[in-house]
Amino acid sequence: MRKIKILAITGIRSEFDILYPIINALRNNHRFDVKLVLSGAHLSDWHGSFINKIKEEGLVIADCIDSLLMTNRTTQRVKAVGLLSIGLAQTVEREMPDILFVIGDREESISTALVGNYMNILVAHFGGGDTVYGNADDPIRFAVSKLAHIHFTSADEYAKNLINTGEEEFRVFNVGNPSFENILKEPIINLDSLSQELDFDISEGKYIVLLKHPLSSEKEDSFHQMNVTLKGIQKFIDLTGFKVIGIYPNTDPGSYDILNAIKNYQNKSYIKFFKNLPRNLFINVMRNTKALVGNSSMGILEAPFYKLPVINIGNRQKGRLNAGNVKFVDYDSDKIAELISEACLDEDYRKSISGISNPFGDGNTSLKITDILENIDYSDQKWYVKRKLC
Repeated sequence: MRKIKILAITGIRSEFDILYPIINALRNNHRFDVKLVLSGAHLSDWHGSFINKIKEEGLVIADCIDSLLMTNRTTQRVKAVGLLSIGLAQTVEREMPDILFVIGDREESISTALVGNYMNILVAHFGGGDTVYGNADDPIRFAVSKLAHIHFTSADEYAKNLINTGEEEFRVFNVGNPSFENILKEPIINLDSLSQELDFDISEGKYIVLLKHPLSSEKEDSFHQMNVTLKGIQKFIDLTGFKVIGIYPNTDPGSYDILNAIKNYQNKSYIKFFKNLPRNLFINVMRNTKALVGNSSMGILEAPFYKLPVINIGNRQKGRLNAGNVKFVDYDSDKIAELISEACLDEDYRKSISGISNPFGDGNTSLKITDILENIDYSDQKWYVKRKLC
C-alpha cells in the first residue's frame, strides 16, 4: 500500500509545540511518510536556532526556507510570504506530497495555502474558525480557511464558525488542542531542580510568567504598552515579593519596541527574561506559576488545561473563546497590579479557576488527526474542489 506523503510547514516555536504531537503520531504510523519544511525563527541564531532541537527529535527535514527579515517595519511579514511561497513551491514540486499540513495564522499558513491551491495539493489546516480582535492574523486565518481543504479545529465552537462561513461539513473536524499531549507526557521537575536549571530561584513557587507580544494594529504603541505592563507588575512585586519569569516576544513588527522596554528591567533581581525555554523547562514553569500575564494565545488555549489564572493586557486575544480563566484589562498599571494580586493571592478566585471546564479537548488530538488523514480517499475529487458560494 502506497504511503501518504505529508509535508508540514513550521516557522516559530509556539507553532511547532502545537504541531509536534501531530507529527510524532503520524511518523509512528506506517501509512505516512512525514517531512518538515522549516522557516522563520527556527533558522535564526538570535532566536536560539531551534532547528537544532528539531533535529534532535529525529524528524526528517525536507527543506529550510529563510524568510525572517529582522526589521521592525510592516513590510517584514508580507515579504516573508513572498519568500516562503517561492521556496515552498520548489520544495513541493520536488517532494510531491499528498498533503501540506500547517498550523495557525502566520506567514507559513497563508503561503502554504496559496501553494497548495495553485499546485493542486490538499492543504490540511489546524486552527481555523478562531477569531482575534484587531490583528492582521485574524483575516489571514480566515483566508487560509477559505483556501484549505481539510480543517482541524481546537473547539466545537470554532468548527461551527467554519461551517457557518460556508465550509462543507465533511471537511471540518473538531479534534481539540494537541499541545495538551506535550504537557501530559512531560516528566515533573521539582522547584529546586527547576531553579537550578533556570539559574533563577523560584523554589518557593512565588512567581508569575510574563509573555507579551506586539499587536499589529497597535504597533506604534508597543513600547508604551510594555512599559505600562512592567510598571504594573513591579507594583505587584513591591507588595508581595514575588518573582517574574519573562519570555521574549515573537518576531512581529513592534517586537523591537517591546525589547527596548524590557531593557529597563533586565537588571532587577526579581525578574529574569529568556529568549526561549526548552519544552521540558517551559512546561514545568507553567505547571508551577501562580498566573500568566501578558497577551499570549497560550492564556486562551493551554492555560485552561493547567487551570491557570490569566491576566490578558490590552486587545490581543479579545473575541476568542474564554474558558473562564482569563481576565482582560486595559493599559492601567494600578489595575494590572490589582488583577495579578487577585489571580495569585485570592484563594476563592483561584479555587473557581481550578474548577473550570476546558473546551479544548481531552489530550487525544494527534490520534484523531492521524485516523482522519488515514481514512481520506485521496483519489476522490470532492476533497480538491471546494463548493462554490453564491
